Amino acid sequence: MRAVLALFLTFIAVVACNAPPATPSPPPSEAPLQITESTRGEIAALLQQRTDALVRKDLAGYQKTFELTRLALRRCLMDSFDIASRLLGAPSAAPDVSKVEKYGEYVRAYVNDNFGYRRSYFRKIEGRWIQTEPRDDELGGEKTKTVDGLQIAYWGIDDDVIDVMAKSAIQARTSVLQNLLSAESRTPFAVRFYPTRAVAGVVNCAVVGSALINNPTDPFVRLYRYWFNSTGTELSPETVTFIQHEGLHWAQDQYIPAISVRLPWFLAEGWPDYIGQSRSLPTMKNVLCNTPTPTFKQLSDGVLLTPETPQELQGQYYSFANTMVEYLYAQFGKDAYPRLLTAYKDGVNADVNFPKVLGVTPTQFYDGWLAFAKKKYC
Repeated sequence: MRAVLALFLTFIAVVACNAPPATPSPPPSEAPLQITESTRGEIAALLQQRTDALVRKDLAGYQKTFELTRLALRRCLMDSFDIASRLLGAPSAAPDVSKVEKYGEYVRAYVNDNFGYRRSYFRKIEGRWIQTEPRDDELGGEKTKTVDGLQIAYWGIDDDVIDVMAKSAIQARTSVLQNLLSAESRTPFAVRFYPTRAVAGVVNCAVVGSALINNPTDPFVRLYRYWFNSTGTELSPETVTFIQHEGLHWAQDQYIPAISVRLPWFLAEGWPDYIGQSRSLPTMKNVLCNTPTPTFKQLSDGVLLTPETPQELQGQYYSFANTMVEYLYAQFGKDAYPRLLTAYKDGVNADVNFPKVLGVTPTQFYDGWLAFAKKKYC
């Protein structure tokens, strides 16, 4: 993913690809929104309908569950259909809906989707519920707030939970600053939250967040997806780790500006993934023990994303990279990582840098790592 790294660094939870376009949905009805005791159950039934369509690989039935004129949302939901129907299979039960509330002419529901509860939006069209998202002009405008020295950028749609988001962002910042590679930072640490797919722009639907490289005019790490607990009183633990992951990319850049574009992919992405604890133990075990191990060169180059690239491959690479940095710390000490970054500032030849810093060749490092990872995880 070198071309992407030249612009920004990303955390990817699951890799997805695009699916065919769909026909527009009918215009919205003008009936005023009402939330009743049955609304939560009706939203849950809609999501069950979607899950059933995934199991059947029923594209037409799946498309009936969301508003097709919301193009960014449609793109990402169609990616999800492609993953579930072609590669990864569909869940047997619909996501849990913990609560519903009104936002303008929408129902905002807290919907569980693996990393916690997303604030998802729904409305009725011609008497049936569909998932949608508010238009840009319905988001309450862009805002900023500073809490405990941390600048947070967000949209007004999140006014009711901004203090919750700030508390978790501060928690993540604390971890990042404890792992800062430089004596001090050149730019402040700041976070921007994007509430809808539309305002996130043209971002891979699998990307959770990103960090800009060497841009002191824009210090923000970006979160394109974020999750809460079931009551909305905290961001989920997984979301905190994702903020940490992007913050650690920020820390790399504070140490040596734009160093990430010179590093092997596994050093650029593996360090924030390992330090930020971005992978679960079951995920690590599954990848390390049940999937083919890439070569040193493949892990240095990262995944080349093409229409033919298996969708799950990049997520697997993160697990390999995570353990490579774990091995680096265990075998060579925690100062080995910044020493490697310094070496890569001067030149990008691994055959020079690894013996110079670690006293081993890239092949010896790779072989040692593989034995270490297989013993620990398999």
